[in-house]
Amino acid sequence: MANPGALLDESFLHKLEVLSLVMRRPVYGQLKGAHRSRRVGSGMVFTDFRPYSAGDDIRNIDWSAYLRMDRLILKLFEEEADLPVYLFVDASRSMDFGTPGKFDCARKLAAALCYVALLSHDRVNLVSFADAAVQALPARRGKSQAPQAFRFLESIRPGGQTGLHSALRRFFSLPRTRGLVLLISDFLDPDGIEPGFALLRRLRHETAVIHVISPEEREPRLPEEVVLVDAEDGVASELDLTPSLLAAYREAFQRNEHDIEAYCRKYGWAYLQALTEVPLEHLTLKLLRQQGLLR
Repeated sequence: MANPGALLDESFLHKLEVLSLVMRRPVYGQLKGAHRSRRVGSGMVFTDFRPYSAGDDIRNIDWSAYLRMDRLILKLFEEEADLPVYLFVDASRSMDFGTPGKFDCARKLAAALCYVALLSHDRVNLVSFADAAVQALPARRGKSQAPQAFRFLESIRPGGQTGLHSALRRFFSLPRTRGLVLLISDFLDPDGIEPGFALLRRLRHETAVIHVISPEEREPRLPEEVVLVDAEDGVASELDLTPSLLAAYREAFQRNEHDIEAYCRKYGWAYLQALTEVPLEHLTLKLLRQQGLLR
């Protein structure tokens, strides 16, 4: 049994054991797992036909269909395959904020999702990112790998700026099988979300976005005169917090939330706001299931 350490308790791990990650499209796995994989030729369950193309193996042609229709048709089958999972955790300095803390919430969510995937024999890649720096635990598969995955998450320390696009570009510069990308971040990226998200769309990975938000970000409660220091670049600004300035901040914050969610909905990605004051079990066992990411 995996030792959850400081991340997850034993009773919560037992509740996760009945869940699995959901892919909306057939996966391109290599080993036996719990997800549908569409292949030409022999397999477990027949699903469809497609026209023959030059270079296809003629042994997979449905000759009875050819005799009836005078067309070369291939049979498609589905079999169970493992799912490549790429789980990215934002380790930038802005994540080290709030009560409860955003970073602690992000690591626990990552640990829960990782555990579910490992139990399904999916191939889990754990990645932390800040600036262009990427720390990665190479693909792990099976429940026995959970302790090492938890140790990796416990070892991460926040620092640096959010650099989603540069981190994704660096990680996916190596050949990676198309799979499920899970992004856990506050998305306070100086370059915005568009460059990183556009890269994932070009690579055609199925993507789920988990937006970590603390209550202090939504409703800041500060004295009238403050010195605000940017959590990531250290730039300080003296401000008089007037009601109109606070209203403008709330409007900008809500607009940013809306823009991220709207982008995800537009391209069919799952989107969840992980509010740090919401208990982890509720986030995982209810909200992630409602979004169709777990079942």
